Amino acid sequence: MTMPPFPNQVQIKSLCTKVGFSLVGFTKAEIPKKDLSYLETWIAEKKYGNMDWFAKDHAIAIRNRFENLGFTPRSAICLGFVYRSEKAERLVSQMDRKVSRYALGTDYHILLRKKGNQILKELRSLYPESHFRQSVDSLPIAEKILTRESGVVWQGKHTNLIHPKLGSYFFLSVILTDLELGESPPEERTTDHCGSCRRCLDVCPTNALEPYQLDASKCISYLTIEDRNATEVTDQFLKWDRRSWVYGCDLCQEVCPWNEGIAKRNQVETSEPGFLPREFWNDPSFPSKEFLSEAEFKEYFENSPIERIGVSIWNRNQVTKKNS
Repeated sequence: MTMPPFPNQVQIKSLCTKVGFSLVGFTKAEIPKKDLSYLETWIAEKKYGNMDWFAKDHAIAIRNRFENLGFTPRSAICLGFVYRSEKAERLVSQMDRKVSRYALGTDYHILLRKKGNQILKELRSLYPESHFRQSVDSLPIAEKILTRESGVVWQGKHTNLIHPKLGSYFFLSVILTDLELGESPPEERTTDHCGSCRRCLDVCPTNALEPYQLDASKCISYLTIEDRNATEVTDQFLKWDRRSWVYGCDLCQEVCPWNEGIAKRNQVETSEPGFLPREFWNDPSFPSKEFLSEAEFKEYFENSPIERIGVSIWNRNQVTKKNS
């Protein structure tokens, strides 16, 4: 193995893999101009739907200029944590009302922050003169773009990141630092392997996808999670063919050959028990039970990603088209 020009990469990668991260990449803490331009157009066209926070001035300022975080980051440590499991694969395939695989266990924000805190503690001990700050969807920074730029994954036509051995079922986290860490070693970098495949584009029932572009306002994940303006079922809501998805959607990832073939063949499995499906999903009375009370919702979904939408939106999402 070729030693990287920045030897502390090896030490940092060891810290990150020790707590379970499968992917560790390094890149400059900056967003390429082409991506900034695309984001500006995406915001101007309001493809963020009702996620108004995405277009607020302070969010754009941090997203575009990391020095507004309170220090000037020079490098990004880009991390990926696998959540795929055979239990989840079997469960989702049997569900009448489908829930995205990532939401079947404990909220990833909670677990990845804990793992990140372990890394931060050691980093601050090793490099006391440097600053470090972790993001798990907690800062308005483009984690996906930075991770793509690290080169250890590529961005698929469905806009999700793909690893050639692990597929795309993994969570992201980024640690920004003013420590100079350089780029990922050449032997760990990959290139776009989507080729002429368009399975993800063709499977989307709401036409939310174009090659490498997503209109979030049409995405089933957005409709069932982020679009919380109305708790009642409206004609506008019912017009979308959600294919029985009531929280999130995995359609574009399910058909991807890098999940359907490679990841399955490699028996990729999460190392974190908290990401495995909770036991109640196998209860015969759930998830066939359509509507929940406030108390039932809290009992099932406390510290779950689903908790953030609340019982009213959960119950709204249960109403599907008859042909869904």
